[in-house]
This record gives sequence, structure tokens and C-alpha cells, in this order.
Amino acid sequence: MDEQTRRERDRTGSGGGYPPREALRDAWDEHRRYVEFATGLFAVGILVGIALMAAGYNLLEIIEEAAGEPLFPDIGGESKLELARFLLVNNTRAFVVSILGAFSLGLLTAWAMLFNGIIVGNIGAFVASDAGVGYILVGLLPHGIFELSALFVAAGVGFRLLYRIGQRVRGTRDAIFSKPYLYRTAIFVFVAWLLLVVAAFVEAFVTSALLETLFTGQGQTPP
Repeated sequence: MDEQTRRERDRTGSGGGYPPREALRDAWDEHRRYVEFATGLFAVGILVGIALMAAGYNLLEIIEEAAGEPLFPDIGGESKLELARFLLVNNTRAFVVSILGAFSLGLLTAWAMLFNGIIVGNIGAFVASDAGVGYILVGLLPHGIFELSALFVAAGVGFRLLYRIGQRVRGTRDAIFSKPYLYRTAIFVFVAWLLLVVAAFVEAFVTSALLETLFTGQGQTPP
């Protein structure tokens, strides 16, 4: 659905004839370039994180020293179900912040993407230098494909909301919110959040098992 068609639907309302599958497709069309922008920010963050590693900066140690406590709490004694719940709650916070960051002129959303990219790039580079690239791929890809996709969508929703606010301020849009927009965006956000649920269980039950199976026998243990 192009911008003109979306605006026409926003003016006329859904009228009860807006199937969820069509709404989800329209939401993706509307948010795609903003999701891609968020992904690009994350990629830039990864490159910065790797560059900092090459310069000898271990951000995990620096942040923990500044905070006076571990960045990642010790959850080794928790059950896998409790671990999945912890991961879901933690990631949901980042998910919500990425959306609501629109009300900080998008600065909080942009920073969330860059910061997470920097951390992943920096820590990933350090771990890869010690345990190998294969360890990082196994440790990140199974759950990361779901988790990062969800966070990119959340950031995309935040950036799109900021753009709609800007249109309203400039007078090129009648209203920031409309029933069809809220409807399709709510479905889009809910589906993205379900990816976080999948990511949490994959990380708790699958990623840890893969790391133990593939690497513990080689003298490597999960960090």
C-alpha cells in the first residue's frame, strides 16, 4: 500500500473490513524503510564496537567498572523457564523504549540501536578472538534472528511515529493517529513482540544446549 492509499484508508476508517493479514502487510509496507534504517544504525554500531575492540577497549569491563556491578546478572542457577522469563522481560523493556523513543525526537530510539550494536560488536569481537567465530555464530544466530528482528521493528515503529508527528506539525497530515493506523500498527507490534517470546525460549533452551554440546567438549564453556 502506497502513502496515498494509506492516507485514504486513514481518512475513511477501517469500516470493519480490514482483515488482520492485510493490515499486517500494509503495516510492513508502511514501516519497511524505517525498519531498514534501524537495522542500518545497528550495523553501524557493530562496526564501531569492533573498531573499539581493535583499539583495545573492552566495553563490558568499562561499563561494569563504571556501574559497580555486572552488566549481565548471574542467572546460572535459574531454571531454563525462569531464564526465558528474565530474557523476555529484559528484551520487552528495550522493545518498548525503542517505540516510545519517538517522543524524544527519535534520539532514544536511535541511541538504543547504536548502543546495542556497539555492545554486540565489541563483546562479540572479544569473545570471537578467544573462542572463535563459530562460537559467536552459534551463540547469537539461533535466538538473535528473532530478537533483533523484533527490536528493529520496534525501532521502525518509533521512527515512523516520529515522522507522522512531524507531518502533523507541518500540516501535511490531518492527524497523527487514525483507527486504521493504530489497528495495523498494533498487529505489527504484537507480531514483533511474539518474536521476542520465541527468542527468549530459543536462547534459554536451544542456544545454551548448542553451546554446551558443540563447545564444552573442546574446553570452552559458555560465558
